Amino acid sequence: MARRTTITLRDAEEGVLRVFADPERAEHAALVHWAASHGVPLPAGERNEAAVVRALLRAGAEALQEQALEQGYAELAKTFAGGDERDEARALRARYARRIDTRYAE
Repeated sequence: MARRTTITLRDAEEGVLRVFADPERAEHAALVHWAASHGVPLPAGERNEAAVVRALLRAGAEALQEQALEQGYAELAKTFAGGDERDEARALRARYARRIDTRYAE
């Protein structure tokens, strides 16, 4: 489903858009390459601002999603790398030892 959204750009944002929309700039080439590798329609050399905005939106969203995943993985790694893992392993060994002792004591 397509939806038209009106957005007001500040001067700095218009400058960014001009840079990425200019086919002579390396930033435009990088965006075209990214768009092609991610299935986002953005023909090389095209100055269509709407297409550039859509590609930049997708690129930014993917970058932030990847960053959020990395942060989540880092937090998860902390829980496994801390003393909790050693304590849990020690508790598992102790339970196993008690079970074995109970079996052979009978």
